[in-house]
Amino acid sequence: MTYELSDAILLCLKRNKRMGIRPSSQSDIANHFGLSKPYVNQLINGRVADSENTRNWLNKIRNYVGVND
Repeated sequence: MTYELSDAILLCLKRNKRMGIRPSSQSDIANHFGLSKPYVNQLINGRVADSENTRNWLNKIRNYVGVND
């Protein structure tokens, strides 16, 4: 994961919060996918090993949050 993807996800969460739509927090993401809040934070901030599973979760999170390519 690149640093830019992390920034894009966090910016989209802030945008969603201002607009009053979900997901607007990492907690919303964790609840939606049934993941722990610390794991979602680690995924977004790039603190997990780069693997196919990690890339799969990041793609799901990116699509759910609304990050456009």
